[in-house]
Amino acid sequence: MPPPYAGIPKLSLLQSRVWKKEGHKVAIIFVYRPANGDDLGVGAEYFFEYSARPNKFKKVLFLLHYFFANPLLYLNLLKSYLKIYPHLSKEAILYSAYGVFIDKVFSLFKPDIVLSEAALIKTFMAAQIAKRQKVPIVFDNYAEIHDMSMGVNPHLNENERKKYWESFLNLADLIIAPSYYSAKGPLTYLSKEKVEVVYAGSDYSLCKLEISSNRQSLRDYLKLPQESFLVGTVGAFESRKGHDHLIKAIGKILKLGYNNIEAVICGGSGDATKWKALVEEEGIEGKIHFFGRISEEDLAKVYKSLDLYCDLQNTPRACCFGMALLEAMATGLPIVVYNNGGLPEAIPERENGFIVPTNDIEAVSRAILKIYQLSPEKRKEMGMKSSAIATKVDINSTAEIKLNWFKEVINKFNK
Repeated sequence: MPPPYAGIPKLSLLQSRVWKKEGHKVAIIFVYRPANGDDLGVGAEYFFEYSARPNKFKKVLFLLHYFFANPLLYLNLLKSYLKIYPHLSKEAILYSAYGVFIDKVFSLFKPDIVLSEAALIKTFMAAQIAKRQKVPIVFDNYAEIHDMSMGVNPHLNENERKKYWESFLNLADLIIAPSYYSAKGPLTYLSKEKVEVVYAGSDYSLCKLEISSNRQSLRDYLKLPQESFLVGTVGAFESRKGHDHLIKAIGKILKLGYNNIEAVICGGSGDATKWKALVEEEGIEGKIHFFGRISEEDLAKVYKSLDLYCDLQNTPRACCFGMALLEAMATGLPIVVYNNGGLPEAIPERENGFIVPTNDIEAVSRAILKIYQLSPEKRKEMGMKSSAIATKVDINSTAEIKLNWFKEVINKFNK
């Protein structure tokens, strides 16, 4: 089972674990089966498109295999997609084969309802198969509708986007948005009765796990400096996550003489090389500490070693306060976030951190210094307020809310 390094795979596993504990059968479809296993212990039924991480050759084999498995279905899926997106693309050609694959999965598992994480071309294919097999389907959308740089949006004009999204989203029996900000996308094309909002949720119990080691021992274990004020961020090594902004903010702070303020950047996917090169450019080697793919328990130890957490996502994809931010809050950390997308929703009363203008690195450095200069008691108080917000967005609660919506959808569908 894929390790839950990215937000959507991790969310899929966490909420599936809740549903499994309640006695429901759950199947999860992932792209490929990696060598190592899942450390969240979900125990769902798993289906994989590929036996290992796919390259171009494996994708061609996948395409040929499922085309010849059911050429008529493949062509019907491709034709249906081209009706709303009249541009033949590599994605449309490949993922029509994905639709045939999904048809096989649904026939084997026989779901009562399907949840698709995101509303992209794979979701379209899954929705077509759900319609064919008379199964309701729910879309968990994120930023792909309102972010004009994502998916098909940059290739369509306004009228084409309207036709595309109205046709696409109406295939769903329900749309779920992970924040009020991200709900604006589907609400542009659908009535409000078809759109619900619930935050994604985090594993609050893991974040609050009483690790026997104290902070000193944890920092020793992670090879982090004992006496420094550590500012952390977690996310893929991609520009949109704002790791470079945190590096530059720390650089500004160090130039002011605050030599004991350092940063911890923990990423999963992507390559940290350019961020490490930026550290050298800033002349702050040894002050930025990088972690790659680590276990869930080690990630919890990283959070517990920090003094402050920053979420500096700086594109429209920052649709909500996501899993990493929630985990940091659940751990009891004050936070600094950009005034971008749904991120400000993480500081509703302005008591657990600071909201700063997006892309204003000077403002980030000032906010970090303000929290650094607070007393340990005041920082702890802010962290407790973060934790109180996060406990309301525990995965057990949010997964239960979704499950109740699923039951309503199924009852309505079967009438």
